[in-house]
Amino acid sequence: MYRPQTDHYKQIHFPETIRSHYMLSAQPFNSSYHMHDSYELLLFLNGNGDYYIEHRRYHINRGSLLVINNNEIHRADITGEAPYERVATHFSPDWIRRFSTPDSDLLSCFEKRPVGERNLLSLDHAALEQYLALADRMHTALAADHFGHDVLAASFLAQILVLVNNFFHSHKEQPPVPLPPLSGQIMGYINKHLLESITVRGLADHVHLDPSYLSRKFKEQAGCSLREYIILKRVAFAKDLLRQGKSVTEACQGSGFHDYANFIRTFKKHTGIPPGQYGRRNQT
Repeated sequence: MYRPQTDHYKQIHFPETIRSHYMLSAQPFNSSYHMHDSYELLLFLNGNGDYYIEHRRYHINRGSLLVINNNEIHRADITGEAPYERVATHFSPDWIRRFSTPDSDLLSCFEKRPVGERNLLSLDHAALEQYLALADRMHTALAADHFGHDVLAASFLAQILVLVNNFFHSHKEQPPVPLPPLSGQIMGYINKHLLESITVRGLADHVHLDPSYLSRKFKEQAGCSLREYIILKRVAFAKDLLRQGKSVTEACQGSGFHDYANFIRTFKKHTGIPPGQYGRRNQT
């Protein structure tokens, strides 16, 4: 069974390709909405709570596996006294794409579905044990330094993706847990009007509430402010446009940012690099 030699945290990786994490949190765990440039497989081994991906909420427990692509914002809300134990694998989609074939697209569970939908798989006992065995072998290969260790790690990840995609295509979608009505309504509105000018006053008028009350309730339910949520969604959209080869100006205008200087500053704050550099590095 997958158990790196630590009680709390272990990360093994080789840069810009695969990162393997084992994490154990003894206290309730809550994260803010965020996103990655990598694709993520997040397997839950212990604990319970909710995971929010885009406009959906999923209840998670042992055997829950989340598939999250690099356009999907997400956050965790883990409650209760049971330790929160999970295995996370992050990898570059472009790097692993070379292992796919016309008959076997290893990234289909990330890419052949709408954003924020079909993120949750509930692995049965056999699939869970198979996943953990492959993850353990991948982790061992990542930690090694002998010839071919990176190739071996990639091959184990490819086998994990075969397992995950077979499960994804042969099992029905796990239904999400309904969001609180207010935050669900507001997120839906923001997603539909992302490229337009969106203000707290305008959102409050839309739902017939006081702006201060709306801001407070949204942050209470969503774990972030209205402004933070809108910015994250626009940055995610801009990243996708840049990966498609759009210019910085096109990405700015096409993602709902109406001020070029603010776009450059905001994009760098959330990704660590300017949009032009991001586009050159990640263009497909």
